[in-house]
Amino acid sequence: TEMLLLLSLLVGLAACEDWADSPALTKMWETTSSSDLDGLIQVLAQGGRDMAHARSADGRGPLFWAYEYKNSDVLALLTHLEVDETAEDADGKRPSEFFPDGEEELADFGAKASARSEDMAELLKDREDEIATYYESADDGMDEPEMAEGGVDEIDYADDEDDEDEDEDESVLDVGS
Repeated sequence: TEMLLLLSLLVGLAACEDWADSPALTKMWETTSSSDLDGLIQVLAQGGRDMAHARSADGRGPLFWAYEYKNSDVLALLTHLEVDETAEDADGKRPSEFFPDGEEELADFGAKASARSEDMAELLKDREDEIATYYESADDGMDEPEMAEGGVDEIDYADDEDDEDEDEDESVLDVGS
């Protein structure tokens, strides 16, 4: 089900250049604001690296949120993906202007992100490779389930037999009353 959720989220980012709210951007905001680096990497690995450049209706995107929530790992990843640091939102503000602390802390934040950039790039690459391997193995060994008329699968569910047995037991009880 997580796979279906992410795929449906990706539909909302068909045109990354447009400023528009979408389920995918909401997921990216959630992962960035809650420091869920693994979740963000999953979204980017499945949806494509271009998603890092997506912007919501207010012109903000993952880079703005990395600064706002002081998430240096996300900043490192987005820097590796060459997200534009000079981009402006609808109000003319740049991502770094959302950093809540002073200039010295901002410099430390940037230095920490720079030091982690290669690590974040490797994490993303590893996840992309895992996903590619998953899809390749699914294509190689997975047969489509046989469908009966009307698009219903042909699987024999054991619990269906149990339901029939219960129905028979209840009918015997009804006769004896």
